[in-house]
Amino acid sequence: MKPAVRKPYAVGVARRQQILDAAHELFSIRGYRGASMRDVAAQVGLSMAGLLHYFPSKEDLLQGVLKHRDDTDTPWFEEKWAETGNIREALHALIARNMAQPEIVRLFVTLSAEATDPDHPAHDYFQRRYRHSRELFTRVITKAQERGELTAAADGPLLVALFDGLQIQWLLEPGFDLVAQVDRHLDTITPSP
Repeated sequence: MKPAVRKPYAVGVARRQQILDAAHELFSIRGYRGASMRDVAAQVGLSMAGLLHYFPSKEDLLQGVLKHRDDTDTPWFEEKWAETGNIREALHALIARNMAQPEIVRLFVTLSAEATDPDHPAHDYFQRRYRHSRELFTRVITKAQERGELTAAADGPLLVALFDGLQIQWLLEPGFDLVAQVDRHLDTITPSP
């Protein structure tokens, strides 16, 4: 007879998500190093012992925040492109999604900059994430080129850099027309009709 597998209680799952949301908010505003575990505990009304029950260390909490984002976002773009059938529309949907969640964009900008320090606990994560992003957009661009949607001038790593750089400018100046700037670049790599 197999031992019973204990499922997490709904209250515990909800509390864990509340902690992740609070950490996400604090890390996006103050950075990983600027936000403390005490700050997160206070934000959700827990003692330090209560917080440590869910996340034994600050590094575990950071990994939880990053994993939650990856679990929800990793397959999203390819599914959106399949749904729209057009690379430009899929990229517009990606921009709209990010603009609707500025705190997530801010979190990743803040953490990726901090993580350039090899001693940062998210250093390896961001190395893997950028490697994956470059590979993903290189595959997407190759497929779009095969379908005649993009020219040979399109480049995956350049598209990743373009999005990251333009998103930073948008965070600094919310009136900045991110969509128009992406479209200007897409016009240079889209075949003429």
